[in-house]
Amino acid sequence: MIMKKEFNQEKALTELMKGSKPAFESIFRLYYPRLKKYAGLMLNDKIEAEDLVQDVFYQVWKNRESLKLEKQFSSFVFTILRNRCLNILKRRVIQDKIAVSQSKLETEELYHISFQEEGHFISMEEKLTLELEGLLVDLPERCGEACRLKWIDGRKNHEIAAIMEISTTMVDKHLSRGLQAARSRMNPEMFIFFVTSRN
Repeated sequence: MIMKKEFNQEKALTELMKGSKPAFESIFRLYYPRLKKYAGLMLNDKIEAEDLVQDVFYQVWKNRESLKLEKQFSSFVFTILRNRCLNILKRRVIQDKIAVSQSKLETEELYHISFQEEGHFISMEEKLTLELEGLLVDLPERCGEACRLKWIDGRKNHEIAAIMEISTTMVDKHLSRGLQAARSRMNPEMFIFFVTSRN
């Protein structure tokens, strides 16, 4: 009876690091099903999951000389895959927000054209900017400055911290205070539009 040769992952990884394509194929067959299932569950898209896993293995081959063995390798490939899945999910959220905002703007403009033919059309974006300008004036000076940099200028929190020479924690506190003021001052529809378009 011929015994089936037991797969030695450590040896395969060692050979892979030396550029062995058969070793790479063995590692690929070992990890591909698990990685594909993991990505599929995160993305809920089998085709996108397959493409992503193949890209991860391209990175494995490209960086084969610096790979770590056994547990470190497993952590390496799953971390790469997880980060790429999260990036895709973040991009989807941003795209959904943009689509919702664009849809609202188009619907509102069509309503204006159909039922209010006279007068200048003021979009939700213009209305929001006007409301924010009024809100910022009423906030404490430093809080208003932080909120203006975030909501009007589109700055990131670490950029605001650098400009104002304060910590990012203090930036968060200013923005939180501004957000509370916006919630109490704006009507629900405008506040939802504000949150989805500016935060």
